[in-house]
This record gives sequence, structure tokens and C-alpha cells, in this order.
Amino acid sequence: MSNHLAIATATSALRYVLARALREGHPGSVADAHVTTLRPDRLGSPDLGQPAGVNVFLYLVTPNAALRSTDLPQRDHAATFLDRPMQALDLHYLITCHGKDSALEAQRLLGRAVTALAVNPVLGPQLVAAAVDAYSDVQDTAFLKDSDLAAQMEPVRVIPTSLTPDELSKLWSVFPQTPYQLSVTYTATAVLLEAPVTTHRALPVRKRTLRVSPAAGPRLVSVGDAGADAVTGTGGVLILQGERLLGPVTRVRLGPVELAPLPGATPSQLSVVFGTDVPAGLHPVQVLHLAEEEEPGDGPPVRGAGASNALPVTVRPIVTRAVPEGTDILLELTPPLFAGQRATVRFSRATGDPDTVTVVLLPGTEGTPPQSSLRVPHREVPPGTWLVRVQVDGVESLPEPVGRSAGRPAALPPS
Repeated sequence: MSNHLAIATATSALRYVLARALREGHPGSVADAHVTTLRPDRLGSPDLGQPAGVNVFLYLVTPNAALRSTDLPQRDHAATFLDRPMQALDLHYLITCHGKDSALEAQRLLGRAVTALAVNPVLGPQLVAAAVDAYSDVQDTAFLKDSDLAAQMEPVRVIPTSLTPDELSKLWSVFPQTPYQLSVTYTATAVLLEAPVTTHRALPVRKRTLRVSPAAGPRLVSVGDAGADAVTGTGGVLILQGERLLGPVTRVRLGPVELAPLPGATPSQLSVVFGTDVPAGLHPVQVLHLAEEEEPGDGPPVRGAGASNALPVTVRPIVTRAVPEGTDILLELTPPLFAGQRATVRFSRATGDPDTVTVVLLPGTEGTPPQSSLRVPHREVPPGTWLVRVQVDGVESLPEPVGRSAGRPAALPPS
């Protein structure tokens, strides 16, 4: 690949090839002929005494047909570059020879130019480096010292092209009031431009391990707690039943955590106990089979060897304490409320007229630590004895009693 100076460097390399050919001694040479890179309308008329020479003019740039589809979008989900963007271009040149018509200087120069390009059809690394050395000391082309076209893996090739009289007439018509001069066209292919962006690649594979297992993966049939209910709370024993549940290393994924089975697991039944790191709500449960590490000291198993289907499990929030405290009603909850979880506290009359007070709590923002204590102001709940329930992400706790008398906090009524 090359940087953005590759186009100008290719033009300079063509100029160098032609200039070197004109300097070499040959029969019928044109004295004082030189090579320029001007627009053809700036060459002037040879009949007015303009010096003879060869002009190299880049008149068109097109995408390379063979390589235009190789640079597909190379970005990940975060729009980070996985590879550097590349553009493959073909450069179309108009090589014009001018001189004294009576001495046929233009035709002599054209023959020399065509011969030189036939001898040097490839702009190889050495030729490009020589052109950079030749012109980088000139003020107008000092930028060439920063070019890296010489390092392009695929060298640029120069091939002659033909234009019909109509195409040639249209090309010269873009130069107003400029008489036609003897010209040929060439195409330089392909110049590969690469953007200097920082890329991100996946980590290399340290070790490849192939495992073949004729057995099917694990399959879950049912899941529930010790009471055969798929609704359980923190600390409850969750029983999973199915087929082929035991693997080389077996884990149970419940929501965001992975758990090790309790002792006594069989291929048809596993049991797990989860703690407060599993949020309240509806979660999928899966049995995972992880591959054992082949070499000691490689660390814990992390590669998946199989996974079962997922079944739903409801983790119920539990109000462990509900008491009036100062000007608030204190509710202690397990598992705690995690960031982003939506919670609603409902107070229902334990006796008397059916009445309900609902308090909606704002969800915690990202980075907020889990909250195991909730406080509801006394002014939100009239005096009396109430049953309190907490709903977290649509799952309600069992009702717990709490009460207060008019003017002063009241302790929980005796059960």
C-alpha cells in the first residue's frame, strides 16, 4: 500500500523515465528537449519558437476494476477500524510531444517516448526511488521525499491505450483555444492508496484444540425449587431435571452468574443454590458444559463444549425487615436492587376498607451500587396496619405486615 502521495509519485516516475531517455545519446536526438507535467494548453505553439519536449499530463483517474471490491467495510460494531481502508486507482495519462514541425521534432520525440516506456513498462521500487532522488531536491516536488510508492507490494505497470478519433477530439476540446498536438495515451495500474488509521485486531490464538464428541448436548426438561415451583428466592435450592446434564466441567448459568452444582449431581438432576448476586426478576437458566484444560496450570476452564436449552426461572424479592424508623418506613430487601431495576412498593390495608398506597421508586443509574435498604416517607402512608409488597421488574414479594399509629411510629403487630 502507499500513502496519498502515490499519484504524484507515479507521475514523477513517468517523467523520470522519459527525461532519462531524452538525455541518452541516440540518432536523431532533439537538442534541448525536456519533459514537463503541464496542462496541454500551457505548452504554447511550437511555431512561435517554444522549446521542444514531451509533456506528461494526468487527465483521468478511475477505480481499478480488478481490485475495487477487495476493500469491503472493515469496521466492528463500535465503528473501530479492523483494517486500513484501501483505494485501488488507475491513472490515465496524455503524453504530448511538441517541437518544430518542419524538423519533425514532435514525431522524433514521440518515437523516443514510446520506446522508453516499452523498455520500462513497470515502475519498480528502484526506478521509483531514483525518481524520488532526482526530483525531491527541487522546490516544487520536495514532497516526494515523504512518498512510499517504492514500498508498494504490487508495482505500478504502464500500458499503452488507444482512443478513437472522437474520444481524442473530446479530450482536446476541454482545453479551449488549444491546437491539437501529437499525443498518445497510457494507463498506469494500479496505485493502491491506504489511509494511515489505527486498526484494532482480535487477539491471536495461542493454542488450537479440536474435540470430537459423539454425544448430544445437555437438555433441560424442568426446573423448580424444593417445592417443585419455578419461583424461588435467594438461598433457595433450585432443582434442574433433564438429560445428559453432567459434562467434563458442569456449570449452571442463572441470569448474569454461573454456579457450580451441589454435590450428588447425576446426569438427570442437578441442584444449585444462588446468592444475592442474582437480581430479582425473570431469568433464563441453562446447563453449560465446559472443556477441561489439557495442561495443568492453564487456569480455570473457559471454553464451552455444549449448552442446554433455556428455561425460565422467577427470582422473587424478599422483604426481610419492614419497620417504622424515624420519619420513614424502612424496608430491607434481598436480593438488593441493582442499577436499572424498576421497583414499586405497595401498601395494602390488613383490616378494614380495602385501600392501597403505591410508591414508585426511581431506578438507579449505571454504576450505582446495589441497594438493600429502601425508605418510604411516613407521609405517604396513613396511620394503620398495612401489608407491604415490593415489586421488582414485574416480580412481587410475599406480603409482610407493617404498621404505624397516628402521631407516632408503631412496631410490627405480633404475628
